[in-house]
Amino acid sequence: MSAKPLLSQASFTAADICVYILILGVGTLQFFLYEEAPDFLHEDVHYADLASSLLHNHSYSTNSVPEKVQPPGLPIILALVCSTLACTHNILIRTMPVFLTLGFLLSYEVIRRQRGRLTAAASCLLLAASPDIFQFVTSRLWPSFPYFFTSMLALLLTTNLERPGSRPRKFVSGCLLCLLVSLAVMIQSAGIALIGGLLGWLVLSFLRESSVAKSRLKILLPVILFAALAEVLWLQQRGNPKDWPLPGFPGGYLSQLKLKSGNYPELGLASTKDIVLRAEKNLKERALLFGDLFTRHWFSSSWASLGIAGPILLILAGLWSSLSHRESQLYALYFICYESIYLLWPWSFELLRFALPVLPLSCLYLAEGFITVSRWSRQYPRRVGALFLPLSTILSYLAGVQGWRAESGHGLQEKLSSIFWIVSAVICIRLLRKRSLPASDRPSSKKNFLGKQCLVGGLSFSPVQLLGALVVTTLLVTSVVADISLGRQNLGFGSIRLENTPEIQAARWIESHTAPNAIISSRLTPLVYHYSRRRVIWFPPITNPETLMQGIRKHHIQYVVVVDRKFSYYLPPDVVCFDLLFTAYPLGFRLVEMKGQLRIYEVLQDSTALALKKQTDSS
Repeated sequence: MSAKPLLSQASFTAADICVYILILGVGTLQFFLYEEAPDFLHEDVHYADLASSLLHNHSYSTNSVPEKVQPPGLPIILALVCSTLACTHNILIRTMPVFLTLGFLLSYEVIRRQRGRLTAAASCLLLAASPDIFQFVTSRLWPSFPYFFTSMLALLLTTNLERPGSRPRKFVSGCLLCLLVSLAVMIQSAGIALIGGLLGWLVLSFLRESSVAKSRLKILLPVILFAALAEVLWLQQRGNPKDWPLPGFPGGYLSQLKLKSGNYPELGLASTKDIVLRAEKNLKERALLFGDLFTRHWFSSSWASLGIAGPILLILAGLWSSLSHRESQLYALYFICYESIYLLWPWSFELLRFALPVLPLSCLYLAEGFITVSRWSRQYPRRVGALFLPLSTILSYLAGVQGWRAESGHGLQEKLSSIFWIVSAVICIRLLRKRSLPASDRPSSKKNFLGKQCLVGGLSFSPVQLLGALVVTTLLVTSVVADISLGRQNLGFGSIRLENTPEIQAARWIESHTAPNAIISSRLTPLVYHYSRRRVIWFPPITNPETLMQGIRKHHIQYVVVVDRKFSYYLPPDVVCFDLLFTAYPLGFRLVEMKGQLRIYEVLQDSTALALKKQTDSS
């Protein structure tokens, strides 16, 4: 392929149609192999209840509380589906694969125009078929899926605005762009990255091409102002009312960013050191996710690991190259803004959800980075050698120390990484001696063989590219096989999962054993509310028994739902918090239901607790 960052890929060929069909085929699997169940099984039921409230109550609220944290974009979309089709779990869940598939089709167009068909096809097909993505798109209502589609459509439309066209056509396109960017912001607050990308694009235009910048300003300024106004109006609500003296959730996004850990709010506010460590942790997890999605193999979490340092260095090089070309600046700026938001995000366990909308762009910059480093090595050998020699030396030393110090049977990845960085250091020494890598136009029998091109359906293959295509095909087939296996579980076990979900069991018991005005406390508020239709107050991750008891009395909570989970999103788990509470106030609660992981406690009034104490003392 050409070393130029942008290829002439405007014509639509049979190869493009083939890739479209494959992406649609994967999307069809996701559409039909969804998690079939009579009702919702997860906390995403919150979005469905918000949609129902919009339709029937004409208010954006649920559980008797106006929603001020989650933007209304996804509930509005679900409400439109409910009003046109139906509001069942099975119908709403299947809207997510539709948005995801459309998003990958648009992503293919973005990458095809930037880096060619082979990179675009490999990136989008492998991501679309990833079992990790399949598992969630067939079972969850996530804002990330419609946001992915909306943001990619907005980016494509923005770059197309510079093509020649009539004024009415450009006016309509500008209005549509304004609608799309504002909708993206209202679907997911991270849509502010689109605004940041557009602003950065304008600034770079004024620095380099003032005439181009003026024409862009006329179109983009109204879009930026309207979308920014929508974002500011939403963020100024500052979150939902707090029932507990706990920082972070359910406060606004800015209050959550101040925490050391969103999942463990009792740790308090973050220091400067905590923020740096958080960014480092998030960057490392981003790289690990990237490798896992493509290979489904574990990668070492060491910074010296090739699976972490390699993709990060290549993506940085790809971004640098893209920022230097007019046609690719917008995508690079948007990617930087989006990733910067989540590098500072203090929440764990939702990495895929947050990373999904820019995963195709990560693939683009990975490929761009590889080509860019190869080109720089030929054009500026000494600069590249001076830049990468110290880095390769340090990484090879760190990887080697970690690999050879590892226990028996471990450390293979670190050892292989060390060997790779040593080879890289040797290459850098050669570059410092001003011996560049072989140029693409240097004749040799080996080069003639490796550079030989075969044209198939609009795709130009070299032997190396053909080998890459075979690897991608193998990974794609294995991913689809894994998807089908997961899909069979979705179809066969959805109803069983519903019956065995502890929160749903608790909600059904509460519905049949309590008064309609009973107030419940539970860690998973949306599920218990959806099935019990009782007022549910969040059971917070607080270990101070006095604070918990004061809150229970203040809010007149009558029942507390406690679930012993294998995985707890919030820390400490609700079992730990309640056990501390029960130890401090043993006569304040009475166990009324116990089933498997589930326990339900009735909160006793002071008079009842006193009578029980007297009875215990007398006996």
